[in-house]
Amino acid sequence: MPGETESQRFKAAFERGEAHFQKGDFGAAIASFREADRARVTPEVAYDLAKCFEKLGDEAYTTFYYRLYMRRAPAAPDTLEVAEKVGTTIACVETEGLGFLELDAPRANAVTLLGQRYPEPPIARFLPPGDYEVTAEFPSGVKTMSVQIRTGKTTTVSFEPLAPPLVPLESALSAELVAKGADSAVGPGPSTLRIGSYVVFGVGLAALATGIALGVSSSADAASSMNKQQSVSQAQGLADAANGKAVGANLLYGLGGAAVAGGALMFIFSMPEPGMKPAGTK
Repeated sequence: MPGETESQRFKAAFERGEAHFQKGDFGAAIASFREADRARVTPEVAYDLAKCFEKLGDEAYTTFYYRLYMRRAPAAPDTLEVAEKVGTTIACVETEGLGFLELDAPRANAVTLLGQRYPEPPIARFLPPGDYEVTAEFPSGVKTMSVQIRTGKTTTVSFEPLAPPLVPLESALSAELVAKGADSAVGPGPSTLRIGSYVVFGVGLAALATGIALGVSSSADAASSMNKQQSVSQAQGLADAANGKAVGANLLYGLGGAAVAGGALMFIFSMPEPGMKPAGTK
């Protein structure tokens, strides 16, 4: 928890950011809100930064800060609305053949990407698919990471400075893997939410397929019940079977549709998945 000094610094910076925003000076508002964010991490500041960049028409940083807002406040009442905005933006980016890179290096003096030096991370960019080299300047030295951009996907990168000397072996290995962005040998697999989205989506598709099969069978039974060459009891039995299958088909349609929609929503919330590849350290 922040101390009294940090709390006062947060309050002063946050109030300056609000005042600048009301005046329409969004650049100054961004600087103030970022200062507030360094003093205290809150979902409100992430949301306000997203609104500032949205006013400036910068969709990449707007997406970055909306995603940060959802991570900080996943149960907020407007989470679905914000998720829909983010999903729509990512879908548009995919149609343009681009991917989304969000990179943060909280303790770096500067970060360089594609020859452009950013004196204040984070970086949010829509980029064509491929491998990119990113360099971060830390007081302890310069580090380089190779990141991979995929069409319609979000690649999230977090730069950490070099580990200090004389640390335990386990900590040193862990820090080195983070520094290199390694995810091939021991990198994280798909998140639990992403796996859950696949399962729910698959169950929904299976329910829809079963519902379709029952619907076809119901139609066949209904048609057979109209055959005048069979007895009344046989026709009634086929009609009852057709009605029962129709009820089951309708129920499976509803459950399957809800599961497919839920799986798609879980997929959006699970973004990003790891998109980094190992690279050397300078």
